[in-house]
Amino acid sequence: MNKLILGIIFLFVSVIRLPAADALSLIGYTEPVSKQDDIMKVWITAASSTQIEYKTTPQSLNRNRIKRSEVKSVYFFEPPIFKEAVELYESRDYRGAREKFAACKEAFDKLDNLKGNYGTLAGFYELETCRKMFDLESLKKLLDVYQFGTLAREHQRNQLEVYAVWDAVRTKSWSRLDALAVEVLEKKKWVGEHVAQIKYCHGLALEGLGRDTDALIAFNGAFTADYTASEELTQAATLACLRIIKANEEVKLAIQLWGTEDEDPNSPGYFLLQEGLAMCDLWKKSLGSGKALPSDYTFFLRYREDNKPKVKAKPKPKADAEEKPKEGEPKEGEPKEDG
Repeated sequence: MNKLILGIIFLFVSVIRLPAADALSLIGYTEPVSKQDDIMKVWITAASSTQIEYKTTPQSLNRNRIKRSEVKSVYFFEPPIFKEAVELYESRDYRGAREKFAACKEAFDKLDNLKGNYGTLAGFYELETCRKMFDLESLKKLLDVYQFGTLAREHQRNQLEVYAVWDAVRTKSWSRLDALAVEVLEKKKWVGEHVAQIKYCHGLALEGLGRDTDALIAFNGAFTADYTASEELTQAATLACLRIIKANEEVKLAIQLWGTEDEDPNSPGYFLLQEGLAMCDLWKKSLGSGKALPSDYTFFLRYREDNKPKVKAKPKPKADAEEKPKEGEPKEGEPKEDG
């Protein structure tokens, strides 16, 4: 019985420690005696602000330590679990990728203070999976505890700034988001991926404030800034445009007058109706990435100018019959009698 209990305890402890992993790396360092630069292949097990702990073989039980002051560089090899997560991420299985990135983050959490470590990088992509799934509540919770100090790439660190804009979407603080989006956009020269996010969030704010025309401009800016590269965002911006166009009163009037003599091809509603049609065509061609156009917007496809019914000319009123001369009056062309 005691053996069974001890076995269960051992198994439980093993499961708890399972996520921990050693990071295969190359350490560039200065040999303390010869003062010569050298490189060694190691499996890093932990790191503090003063030293790095490592093994020289993956199976070794011995731990060696080197002072951080002697280390010139650390290069991490990509761990298999991170590679698996990236494959899921790139295939747009964000739910599966999030689980893998979370496991990778936990496995290498003892290396958080080493620049370029895969635990910190996995944590970043875990945040990104939440954003791409528009799970802003989970994004907020993860962001509150995320340690990003050793995140190496500039565009990833810039993304952390863009998350402030997403958080205003989460709280539906439209007035604050309107001002924040303008401020952030003017702050620096952003890459297209970040511009698309900021403009999309700004579009939501403008739509929430009832400024539909400005919202359409912002949403259009979102999917042109990073055309089809940020698939989820591009599609969301396109559907937001279609949502606004569909609800527009002038568009409703243009639909009502479609193909009639009272139709005005120069009206704003007519223009927006054709804009909606063009977006639907783009969705089917590339924006939708093979997804069917949502049924709420398929009606736009009916309003092609080539399919417009011919306007039937209204029948002209018949000419009034010639008035017959009154009795006693001369017929046309005859001289009147002198009184």
